[in-house]
Amino acid sequence: MTGLPTIDPPTHPVSNPPAPTTPVPQQWRPHQLRARRPLLWAILCIAGIGGLQPLDPSLHSIAFTGAVSDLGMNPGIASFVKSIGTIVLAASMLGVGILGDRHGRRRMLVSGVTLMGVSGMITALAPDVAVFTVGRILMGVGTAMMFSMCVAIIPTLYSKAELPKAFGIFFALGSAELMVCTAFSGIILGAFGWRTMYALVGVLALVGAVAATLLLPENRAATSRRFDVIGVLLAAVGLIALVWSIGQASIRGWSGSTVLFGLSIAVVTLGVFAWWEARVREPGFPIRLFAIPAFSAACIAGVLFNWADASLLGQYPAMALPAGVAPAVVTAIVALMYLGMVSGSAAAATLQRRFGLSTRTMFVSGLLLCATSLIAQLGVSAPTDIVLPAIGLFCVGFAVMWMQNPQAAVILGCAPSDQVGAVSAVKPAVGQLGFGLGFATAAPIASLFTTGPTLDVGGFGHGLAVEGLVFIAAAAAVAYLLRSRRTASVATTDASASTTDAEVNR
Repeated sequence: MTGLPTIDPPTHPVSNPPAPTTPVPQQWRPHQLRARRPLLWAILCIAGIGGLQPLDPSLHSIAFTGAVSDLGMNPGIASFVKSIGTIVLAASMLGVGILGDRHGRRRMLVSGVTLMGVSGMITALAPDVAVFTVGRILMGVGTAMMFSMCVAIIPTLYSKAELPKAFGIFFALGSAELMVCTAFSGIILGAFGWRTMYALVGVLALVGAVAATLLLPENRAATSRRFDVIGVLLAAVGLIALVWSIGQASIRGWSGSTVLFGLSIAVVTLGVFAWWEARVREPGFPIRLFAIPAFSAACIAGVLFNWADASLLGQYPAMALPAGVAPAVVTAIVALMYLGMVSGSAAAATLQRRFGLSTRTMFVSGLLLCATSLIAQLGVSAPTDIVLPAIGLFCVGFAVMWMQNPQAAVILGCAPSDQVGAVSAVKPAVGQLGFGLGFATAAPIASLFTTGPTLDVGGFGHGLAVEGLVFIAAAAAVAYLLRSRRTASVATTDASASTTDAEVNR
């Protein structure tokens, strides 16, 4: 990268236009600086690439049934292969975040999205189960590299006061990409088969790699920290055990011996990880961030809004499809959640800054909207009813992005400048935890109110209503945690951002 212009004006050759002002020095290439608005092109590029993170599992879930049939997977192998990408993603997050801080965040992003492209093609062309599995493992690693760096680069381009707006663009465009691709996925699948779903992700990822190379500046931590091998290994083992156990709980139930054993391993390992990071001289992850109320509240909110997303997303099709509701109708209703996400991202980006809404207001209102949407499903009287499920899915999607925007701004706004990549691992980690809990808890709760072998209206409505009560309690807990506006408004004002820096560095 020698010779590339940075944001320090005195180092610019006279023939080069000045680089855009960013919080962290960037290495801009001359052709990037010749663009009229290089920061805008950068955030649009990051948003388009970041949208691949939810798109891949969405298309994977649609295509996997065909892959199981064509490749002859038995049920045990199929269960493992279906979730292996998610498990590897969770295990890789902290390690790739640290490497991005040390060796260059754009370099790590480009490498990750390129690996996603290659792994998508490997999966699409897989002749057998072994090659298919390798493709999904590589997809997990590539996604971890890509998404952690997408999230990490944004706070190096925008000030803390501008983060809500920047993340609003990021999540809105990503949700729109997910909505459009999912809407057409059924047509593509019917016309060309399951392999095209994986090839589509691969092609989009390779296009994203080219775009990132052309449009994004390079940056890295100003100081090089040592690689925390023990911390990374402990985090990987703990997260693998946690994600795997929660996934197994959705199949075997929470009382299964393998589930309980896996959860025990996760609790012990993550406890040792926290102990190690609090005592090591140069921790891979700044564990002290959890002492900041806004950071802890953002993590709690991340678990909960992903929980609501998974609960309703999993329960509505499980009730409607066995009752004979046409798949096209169910798909159309589910797509409203993605429309809600686009709307929620845009609303959060605009309204939070315009009206000075605190993080506390955003989180509490979002959790209460989730609770209301879930409890409202008590009014569904037949599996063919679509109005309340449609409204519920839209509102939960809206609430997810209404909270996700300030959540990302808080988590990354609290990160020390030399550990942005490492801290970015928190966001997908809590997301995976919440999403897994949603799928693993919704069905057992609903079964308490279900009279037959399949989910009925009573189980659907009452089960989600019970979860709604949990969200009301969670909203009260978050409101109490953020009772001081000084700690709650970290993402909305420069003054609060400065306070957070002081708390982090204290």
